[in-house]
Amino acid sequence: MFPNKKVLPITLFLVLFSTSITSSWARSVEKQAILAVLTLNIARFTSWPDNIFNNTDQVLNLCVYGNNIVQQSFESINNKIIQNRTLHIINLSRLRNIDRCQLLYLSELNRNKLIPLLVDLKSFPILTVGENKTFLQSGGMVALENINGKIQISVNLTMVRQSELSLSSRLLKLVNIVNFPAPNK
Repeated sequence: MFPNKKVLPITLFLVLFSTSITSSWARSVEKQAILAVLTLNIARFTSWPDNIFNNTDQVLNLCVYGNNIVQQSFESINNKIIQNRTLHIINLSRLRNIDRCQLLYLSELNRNKLIPLLVDLKSFPILTVGENKTFLQSGGMVALENINGKIQISVNLTMVRQSELSLSSRLLKLVNIVNFPAPNK
């Protein structure tokens, strides 16, 4: 027996729609997983001032602000070792207690909230990572931007130096270096 002629188009639409959502979601998860691994590798080439760590504390905190897909993708790098420290992922639903972070990944934060946050953080040794060049112009340090299907890494060296962080020359040879000054509030 064939289904009702009115039901068939609706069923077909739902199948095609759910397939496109599923593949779109999968691409988004894959993209975010790549950004998480790139963030991990950038952290491996970053040096923080010794005085920000307790002698007994062997943890490097990576705070992640973003939607569920972003936060879930960073779970894959939780507990990795960076410079004899265990990477600990902290998912943030609000931008509070950021002083406990040594790395801060910010996804989809509007410019009105981003600029004041980055201005407040500019003298702290917290490596800030975002997803586009606007992030760098707003006072961020590292941007992971998708350009024509490839991730381009850009570093705002002015902001990195202002925070007393140091990036390896091996990393700096591979990235696009820009020098945007810190914006005013």
